[in-house]
Amino acid sequence: MPPESYSFREVTRADYLQLRRWLAEPHVIAAWGPVEEEIALIEAEIDGGDCAMHLVAANGTPIGFIQDWGVHEAGVPHFADRPPGTRATDTFLGATSHLGKGHAKAYVRRYAEMLRASGAPAVVTDPRPTNPCGVAMYRGAGFEAFDTRICEEGIPAICMQFRG
Repeated sequence: MPPESYSFREVTRADYLQLRRWLAEPHVIAAWGPVEEEIALIEAEIDGGDCAMHLVAANGTPIGFIQDWGVHEAGVPHFADRPPGTRATDTFLGATSHLGKGHAKAYVRRYAEMLRASGAPAVVTDPRPTNPCGVAMYRGAGFEAFDTRICEEGIPAICMQFRG
């Protein structure tokens, strides 16, 4: 059973070593990209881009990464029909000791609830069909699939929206 206490703090450059370790884990590489490409994307946003990036902690122990950004600000074509102010989210649970225990479902749900409470009219995500574990996790966190569309990378994405 996951703990009730999840916290989110902004990523800093001091977190890059931990992020590199997590991004190098086989279960993360399968759904994300090469480590240095992902770090470069984080670096591009860390000083004030629209993307809000956070380390996730369970009872004070860092276990993962979650981010959100405005779909219209980012020009994400497969979410163009979502209302203005919609936030998209991505995550990975990096701590292998926490895999398969319901943590990602629990903290993603909490994060999506926080985004909605702060005024986002919708919270969406777009796991790839090749990532069935991610799709299942988002379903368990309260997201429902509404379509499969071609994303900005030219590949299919399962478009999901948080229903709570």
